[in-house]
Amino acid sequence: MIKRIVMMEGGVETLSYFSHQMAGEFQKLGYAVFFYDLKQEESSAGKLRKFIRPRETVLVTFNFQGLEKEAGVYREGIGYLWDTYHIPCYNIAADHPYFYDDRLKDLPEKYRHISIDRRQKAYFEEFYPEYVSRGFLPLAGTGLRQGEDEAKTGKAGAQGAAVETGETGAQGAAEQAASCYDVILTGNYTKLSFFEPYINWINEEYAAFYRGIIDDLLEHPACTVEEVALAHCEREMGKEPNDQLRIALHKMIFIDLYVRNYWRGKAVRTLVNAGIPVHVVGKGWEELEDVRHPECLKLHPQTDSVTCLGMLADAKVSLNVMPWFKDGAHDRVFNSILNGAVCVTDPSRYLEEELHEGEGVCYVALQDMDALPEKVKDLLQNDSGRNEIVRRGRAIVEQKHTWAQRAKTLAAWIAEDAAQ
Repeated sequence: MIKRIVMMEGGVETLSYFSHQMAGEFQKLGYAVFFYDLKQEESSAGKLRKFIRPRETVLVTFNFQGLEKEAGVYREGIGYLWDTYHIPCYNIAADHPYFYDDRLKDLPEKYRHISIDRRQKAYFEEFYPEYVSRGFLPLAGTGLRQGEDEAKTGKAGAQGAAVETGETGAQGAAEQAASCYDVILTGNYTKLSFFEPYINWINEEYAAFYRGIIDDLLEHPACTVEEVALAHCEREMGKEPNDQLRIALHKMIFIDLYVRNYWRGKAVRTLVNAGIPVHVVGKGWEELEDVRHPECLKLHPQTDSVTCLGMLADAKVSLNVMPWFKDGAHDRVFNSILNGAVCVTDPSRYLEEELHEGEGVCYVALQDMDALPEKVKDLLQNDSGRNEIVRRGRAIVEQKHTWAQRAKTLAAWIAEDAAQ
């Protein structure tokens, strides 16, 4: 019986945060949880060996942390500690498999790949059949503050407890309303010129090939990068074996990053140029191109997960552009709703199944970006309507899309696999 779970911290901050959110639920379910510190490998390695019980322990990680031959868990000539102790490794890949082609090699015997998008799962199963695809597990959200949707109308929020007991009075409520962010986007931006060396890295013929894929994706933003890129590859080179195609797709990850930054930048620019202030939290936004009202672009530095969640809790509208998840969901959507902000986002097939229009979300297709300013203005001008949208969405997200729910799903998979 599996009773112990190893998780990772000390790497990417957001992934450590997700892991700690799930760990709390794992502990409630009766598991002992050990966090291996990637910044303190020497001391963590010894503690890890004391924690492990063969055939009673699993690894649950994100983005191959602990699976990259780190010194504390891998030795040349011996291999992974996970294999030595017969430990199943459940890896939640928070990006498309083509980002990880160089890592999807020489993995532990009991590697289990988990996809956060259903189309990404299908791609993994076609192009990496040598590994076990354990399932689809979308990203989830975290709510920092409890309370009803009056949080955004001056009755609660950052000063919630005091306001509810009348300790701040009308002046405090007014100050809180004034401090609320109308529109916020949490995420970094990379200017498009950054990608030019990658487009031109071989020769002009290849550059034209890459630009053709990019233009096709910008014209058809409902398509995935892989379906467009593979169609272009077949047209140019004929039918190639999958092992060659997956290498080719890995070399085109800059196209994925280009198109997501194109649309993220366009969404913010469209609002700002319409005179709507947008608070952007992350790196690179000072380089956003073609901004006609720079006074409306409110810059905030990149920060940690808890601070971002607190800022969402002080926002009315949270802007999201999917990182090219066409059949999955980003944690930004669920975080926004759980913290009381309507999420204005482009749709995905999965997201539209889970949250209908007006259930925490307002959908704007990327190709209909001109409709974005009016939709956002309508939301900002209608406090009661906006709060009702959040209320409807929060009830769904609290029930189905928290990290506690994801931990329960994983626990069921782990128990099912252990029984086989």
